[in-house]
Amino acid sequence: MLDVEERFMVRDMHRQGLSVSEIARRTGRDRQTIRKVINGTLEPEPKARKPRKRKIDPYVPYLLRRIAVGVLNARKLYGEISKMGYDGKESQVRSLVEPYRPRRLSVATVRFETEPGEQAQVDWGNFGYIEHNGKRRRLYAFVMTLGWSRAMYIEFTVSANAASWLRCHVHAFRYLGGVVDVILHDNLKTAVVSRSSSGVTHWNQRYLDFADYYGFTPRACQRYRARTKGKVESGIGYVRGNFWVGLEYVDLADLNRQAMGWLDSVANVRVHGTTGEVPFERLPDEGLRSIDSMPDYDTSIIVWRRCSRDCLISYEGNYYSAPAEYAGERVMVKATEGGELLVVNAHGEIVASHILRVGSNERVVIAEHYAGIPTSSPIQRRAGARQVAVPDLTPMPWPDAPLVEARPLGVYQDLVELEP
Repeated sequence: MLDVEERFMVRDMHRQGLSVSEIARRTGRDRQTIRKVINGTLEPEPKARKPRKRKIDPYVPYLLRRIAVGVLNARKLYGEISKMGYDGKESQVRSLVEPYRPRRLSVATVRFETEPGEQAQVDWGNFGYIEHNGKRRRLYAFVMTLGWSRAMYIEFTVSANAASWLRCHVHAFRYLGGVVDVILHDNLKTAVVSRSSSGVTHWNQRYLDFADYYGFTPRACQRYRARTKGKVESGIGYVRGNFWVGLEYVDLADLNRQAMGWLDSVANVRVHGTTGEVPFERLPDEGLRSIDSMPDYDTSIIVWRRCSRDCLISYEGNYYSAPAEYAGERVMVKATEGGELLVVNAHGEIVASHILRVGSNERVVIAEHYAGIPTSSPIQRRAGARQVAVPDLTPMPWPDAPLVEARPLGVYQDLVELEP
């Protein structure tokens, strides 16, 4: 391509009467190019523009480092560099991130919307492992998303058992301000025991009692139809892409503190991509049924144990004492959310209470549980009772060392010399 000055020279020589061949010889260009310049069909070569300085340029190295560790959420990155002083637009961040995003094939679907207070969707997300109380445990995230306002709740746990399932529901109800009419979820064993070929759902009895207590209808989506609960699926993806990537935390408690801060400062105060509104601003119009006047449902872990002959009950690798009269009997053991272990008799009475230990092979003993039991011989308690011996919980004293007569070494030498 010829620049403007060279084009002018070619045309000027042509006006002076020089032939195309002569102009080509003088300029070093081929005759076809010269003819195009003379006829006006050759466009001038555009000048390379000097790149314009952008507000985002000082933050590009930081953004590239975050992208390298998997942070591809432009809104999250925009929030991070805004705190560092960036005052440009989010669109510049999106343009920078876009080439690094993996391409995904979209599938057409029809979005299902619900009325205010009609439905919430819940699910577990798997987030790898965490070191908890000295053990490597699986890390789960419980997510609840309200169908109309899109307000969400998240809580990380090291178990997805029935107690954690119910407790997370209660915490979500308290955080969001009430209960909806229907809660939609997968066919989890903590909720659905089985499902017949005809579609009849057999519910976990405790979960059904829990639903009856709070007045909502549980509903399990059809198998292999995870998109039925697409709102909470999107919520889990949002947690992974916005909160989780690049996150540093100390322990489970610190992780949940950060998650709560993220809910209050990011997730529930952003403009939602689907509704175009802020979830917390829509939340008051959900019309949730308040549970402020209701005591929390008892979400204790309930197991049955047989009290040993030395009045100890085994739970999670540790041993807890019970009154001697229950030795050999089968009792109910309840581990509460508050960290207590309760021993309950057949009449529903709490007969022992302990603080749960997190170690192993520890013995938690209350001396009163052995009151009146002789230490040297077993006793006979009420009719049908078994004999119980009180375990000696005091350390065994070391016996005194035997007295040894001190003799001079010469005595032993005389004995050696006397030998034949």
